[in-house]
Amino acid sequence: MKKGFSLVEMLVVIGIIAVLLGASLGAYSKMTASAEKAKCSELVANTATALAVMFQQEGVWPRALRSQGGSDGELDASAAVPLAKYMSLSTNGDGTRLTGLDRFGIVTPWAASVIKRRGNSASLSDKVGDYTVKDHMLHYALDLDGDGIIDGASVGGESISVRAAAIVWCCGKDGKIEAYSKGLRSDDVYSWTKGQTQNVK
Repeated sequence: MKKGFSLVEMLVVIGIIAVLLGASLGAYSKMTASAEKAKCSELVANTATALAVMFQQEGVWPRALRSQGGSDGELDASAAVPLAKYMSLSTNGDGTRLTGLDRFGIVTPWAASVIKRRGNSASLSDKVGDYTVKDHMLHYALDLDGDGIIDGASVGGESISVRAAAIVWCCGKDGKIEAYSKGLRSDDVYSWTKGQTQNVK
């Protein structure tokens, strides 16, 4: 009798391996997406904390942060400079501008990976999915009158009030910030909880 595997046995083994590989890839994809979202959530929370600590230590919001009106600013290259020492952002020798991977400001991990991959040729208009690096910039709003409530922050086109000294938010991987009421069900990331929100218009 001839020893070895029959064609049917080999096809069954290949089929089982294919099913196991497919299940593994699906689980890996979900795990990767979850890790990316967690990294983005951590960045947003750390940025909001850095803003609060900076205000506590300096007693005033720096002009670079106030200049954007405080209701929906972007943490771009100029606005993010005051946060450099609180967030270990890379700056030039005298700390007046951001450099290296941080040169465009504080962006989501998805945009940061594009900047890292493109190196010196990276720009704000580089594509991150269907949107750009600029679309992946973190947004912020500040309590400018010191009453403990940020009034009229514009989050995805909706005006909200939040009990906080500073809030930070950004788009998720898709690159689009949804209206806040819809964003609670989207992939957008916020530094505050639903319980801190006073009203949404």
